[in-house]
Amino acid sequence: MHCFRSRPCPPPLCLLVSVVVIVLGVSRAHAQCAETMAQNYTGSSQAVCPCFVAGEQAAAVFTLPANVYPIEITRVGIAWGSQYGGTGQTLEQSIHIYDHGLPDPGTPIFSLDGPVLTDGVINEFNLDPIPGQIVIPSGAFTVSLEFAQDNAGDIFAPSVVHDANGCTNGKNLVYAIPGGWTNACSLGVTGDWVIYVKYRSLAVTASASPAPVTFTNVPGYQTTCTTVDITNTGCDTLRISSITGCDNSPFSVDTTMTAHVVPPGGSTPLDVCVTPTSNGPANCTVTVASNASNSPTLIDVSLSSATAVGSPAPGAYDIAGVVPNPFNPETSIHFTLPRELAVSAEVWAVDGSRVATLLRGNVLPGGDNEVRWTGRNDDGQRVASGVYLFRLRTSLGVRTARLVLLE
Repeated sequence: MHCFRSRPCPPPLCLLVSVVVIVLGVSRAHAQCAETMAQNYTGSSQAVCPCFVAGEQAAAVFTLPANVYPIEITRVGIAWGSQYGGTGQTLEQSIHIYDHGLPDPGTPIFSLDGPVLTDGVINEFNLDPIPGQIVIPSGAFTVSLEFAQDNAGDIFAPSVVHDANGCTNGKNLVYAIPGGWTNACSLGVTGDWVIYVKYRSLAVTASASPAPVTFTNVPGYQTTCTTVDITNTGCDTLRISSITGCDNSPFSVDTTMTAHVVPPGGSTPLDVCVTPTSNGPANCTVTVASNASNSPTLIDVSLSSATAVGSPAPGAYDIAGVVPNPFNPETSIHFTLPRELAVSAEVWAVDGSRVATLLRGNVLPGGDNEVRWTGRNDDGQRVASGVYLFRLRTSLGVRTARLVLLE
């Protein structure tokens, strides 16, 4: 009869053992997303408990800070030892990972079969070569060792190790035969199982800088832009699903250079623009929706003052107007050039994809000019109704205007 059937480990079988901790360093490109270690134990002194038969399990329950979830488990460490040492290596049944804790971890989400454990060390098992398979979305999870060899009552046999600082309720489990899952402390185990995990956070968060955006004393009838960087401050790929807002005069948002997939630590630019037509203040909010846990990212934009607002200055480089707007089926974009210049003009969707090229380095005279868009893409197909961005580019810079196509 092994000790988990009716009584705690008898004192002669719970002896101190020296444990060597094996820690493998891992280098990651993004420091905040490096592997983090969580351990179930606190003491430096450990005790062996040869109290198991084949098919039973010793298990540790882990609960991590909510902000790191979801996580991917990359490594598991299990202390293994015997009273006298020197037993070499032992083949056991499996290491299991469950996505629940007490009272019943449920069914394993991952099993590493046939682990070989060396006497006298914390054996570390690298699970990193199988990325994406061991993901815990939230809450408590359990790591266990299932035994293939009987060691109950054998003072020479190696077994799992616990610390000598007392058993913490809710952190230690035993799968006993018979009896099933049980709190190890209630069975007389006097410490916490020496088991650790290394994990990588898969949390995604986003930030915008600068935010808010304030335009002060900008020239009237001239498009002035500020670049806002949308940064992935999390540990998995940021996926931007939509960018909306600030699409009413005098504001516009240029997403033509915005990537919608941003790696950890990366950023993508978002140009927020204003074209004042009056001296009055104005404000709006850009909403960036994504898979970030703090989505949506909000960027408050305001125009506090403009200068020289009256009518467009003669000979200025600017977009003078879009007529009609909204439109169907076509519209004209009027713009002025101070002198003869090579001009490129394109229509872009708000998701950052180019729709149509209207001018490609065409040399146009100074003064008033016009370009028409028929609501078709470069393949000649009619595009869906919605908001589009007209982008005018010369050696003097870029000017943008908002186009609204209505079906």
